[in-house]
Amino acid sequence: MAAMSALDAFSIDAMLPALDQIGTDLGVEVNNQRQYVITALFLGFSIGVFFYGFVADWIGRRKPVMWGFVIFCIGSAACIFSTSFMVMLTGRVLQGVGAAGPYVLAIAIVRDSYKGEEMARTLSLIMMVFIGVPMIAPFIGQGFLLMFGWRSIFVALALFALIILFWFWLRQPESLHKQHRQSLNATTVWHSIIEVITHPVTARYLLIIGLLAGAFIAYLSTAQQIFQDMYKLGTKFPVVFASLAATFGIGSFVNSRLVEKFGAVTMVKLATGLIITACVLYLLVYHRFTELPPLAVHIAFNAVVVFSFAFLFGNTTSIAMQPMGHIAGAASSVLNSLSTVIAIVVATVIGAQLDQTGHPIVVGYFVCASVALALVLLTPQRTTSDAPQPHQ
Repeated sequence: MAAMSALDAFSIDAMLPALDQIGTDLGVEVNNQRQYVITALFLGFSIGVFFYGFVADWIGRRKPVMWGFVIFCIGSAACIFSTSFMVMLTGRVLQGVGAAGPYVLAIAIVRDSYKGEEMARTLSLIMMVFIGVPMIAPFIGQGFLLMFGWRSIFVALALFALIILFWFWLRQPESLHKQHRQSLNATTVWHSIIEVITHPVTARYLLIIGLLAGAFIAYLSTAQQIFQDMYKLGTKFPVVFASLAATFGIGSFVNSRLVEKFGAVTMVKLATGLIITACVLYLLVYHRFTELPPLAVHIAFNAVVVFSFAFLFGNTTSIAMQPMGHIAGAASSVLNSLSTVIAIVVATVIGAQLDQTGHPIVVGYFVCASVALALVLLTPQRTTSDAPQPHQ
């Protein structure tokens, strides 16, 4: 389950050191368009995640997971043999569609198989791997890039997927018993969508998740340009990226300790407030400069932002899903899909503004966090504890 969950993150972070070479070899003339290699995968993910939850509740978990791996490998093949940027982006969309299945259904399988503390322990182990992937994936990607070229990264991703597929097929039985399966029809899907987008809490947090995820995707998709091209870090880029990823892990640990005491809504307010404060201070000092701020300052700023993001995604999703317990699987699919579409639009707009100062990315963080905080303050508060249970 940990390997299944890691496929999506591995497909993103291993690619970052290669974006420059991919753009050069495939004739990308506008540097900011290299970011599409990242956002295209998220587009495919948003498509896939919508369907897997419904289908898996209908026919079980095994077949959709295996279909996802097959689609991912087809997308990887398209990327390996791509001769144009459009073929590359098509392959990345297919990779996203494929990776969505194993990612989404890994959690569903754990929920089918375990309860209480045993489930919490299993999910914690999965999260440890998931957080660790962004720390090592850029090193792996850069190693393949330097030794065999950027196409070898996609070969490695396909082999990784095939190994997990074989492992899953051999060892994982069907976890959803037939008596627990649900019928699938257009009415059920439509009613789920309407309920999610009209509920006063879930709908607002859907937008909040989309805004914050968009800012985070903008960070991911522009990291290579900023650190490797603009700051000329070269092969040192994975070291910086891994260090920043470590702050996300630290933030996740701190959040797990504090959220039950202060509540998820409070943690979201504090984290968005911290991002806003960091952006304001950064822009007040450097808005007049036409050159990049010192590298140490930019790394410190991003460390604060990435650390803050660790408090946001789990808490906002928990709050959004709280009223949807009666349609949890369907609501999760709808919420993830629609919020990812919003995030792609936000990330594309922010990334397109990138210039040699890096200020547009900071402004993007500030706007997204400010609107998110305003929406949190305007959303009716629950009367019960808003802290998620440990297994969530």
